[in-house]
Amino acid sequence: MSTTIATQEKPRKRGEIFFTGMALFSMFFGAGNLIFPLKIGQTCGTEIIPALMGLTISAVAFPFLGLIAMMFFKGDLRQFLSRLGQRPAFWLLLLLQIVQGPLCISRLFALMHASVRAFFPSCSLLAFSLVIGALVFFLTYRPNKIIDLLGTALTPILLLSLGVLIFAGMIDAPAIPLAIEGGSFHFLQGLKGGYLTMDLISSLLFATMILPHLSKGERSEGEVHKKMLKTSLVAAGLLTLTYVGLCWLSVHHSQGFEGVVASEDMLQVIALKVLGPWGGFVSAVAVFLACLTTAISLASISSEYFCKDIFKNRTSPVLALAITLLATTAFANLGFGKIIQVLSLLLDLLYPALIVLCLLNIAHCKYSLKTVKIPVFATLGFSVLGLVFS
Repeated sequence: MSTTIATQEKPRKRGEIFFTGMALFSMFFGAGNLIFPLKIGQTCGTEIIPALMGLTISAVAFPFLGLIAMMFFKGDLRQFLSRLGQRPAFWLLLLLQIVQGPLCISRLFALMHASVRAFFPSCSLLAFSLVIGALVFFLTYRPNKIIDLLGTALTPILLLSLGVLIFAGMIDAPAIPLAIEGGSFHFLQGLKGGYLTMDLISSLLFATMILPHLSKGERSEGEVHKKMLKTSLVAAGLLTLTYVGLCWLSVHHSQGFEGVVASEDMLQVIALKVLGPWGGFVSAVAVFLACLTTAISLASISSEYFCKDIFKNRTSPVLALAITLLATTAFANLGFGKIIQVLSLLLDLLYPALIVLCLLNIAHCKYSLKTVKIPVFATLGFSVLGLVFS
């Protein structure tokens, strides 16, 4: 009897890890994850390998680092940041939640609008943002169902649409143009593009949702860590394959688009070139689902934070979610370009210090390293000086 239960439990756990990994992939894979691999592929030419290496370091390895760092803190972001001191932790957490909440979700709304604009030309960004905000609200207000929804329903459709587009692009693909700059230049361009996906910050927030999900029914911390590592590797593998496919698609099919096609329209133009009239529909599905899955995750995490930490549970989670999405709608109407400018500034400020914090927190948990404040605040100071004198 016990043997039968055990054999039934193993496939269930394998399935849980795989589908949770797919859900984690879909959480990460949003606006920047679609746009920046295409932009990198557009310019790298024959230096595609160095460009992909740079992209993989900043858009896969950095988020993986964040997930592992959070794993040692059981997905508790407050505890993770608390080593910096109570007040710095409070303000840093608030800034992270604003960046990855209303600001980042507004970027997703703007890209979703661009993806369906050809089908609904009379729909303004404001009207679209209100409709999508209502959809995200409907899909998010029951947070215990989100990971299952992402892993088993939305992500397979997203992967299928991207797979169709990339596979079709392999057929009779034009030759890759010769790169003008060397491999080191394109490596740095890939590194910068992956940096702008913002996924290190995302990983710290998504871990607060994934780790409690994986901890259900597990008494051993070691087992939870194993599940988290495997789940993270599934997500990292899917991200890597998708980046390679998108970059390859762009390097073959986006020549002549630079300065002519806006970043948010690039996938649709490539899809029309590769698939003809059907391309617009396939790219719209891919972009819409990529942004929707990330928006659902971020809205859930941010609204929970605002409800507990800012409103001190004096308002309901549903109202906090509604307020978060209304703020997102307001930011979305800045337009995609202006949102990117604001986010780039905040990323230049926060990212280096967060990388240092992740490394030091892992070293603290594994080797009892006490040092944290001086290196993190010094890195933050250098970032501020870099912005002032740039």
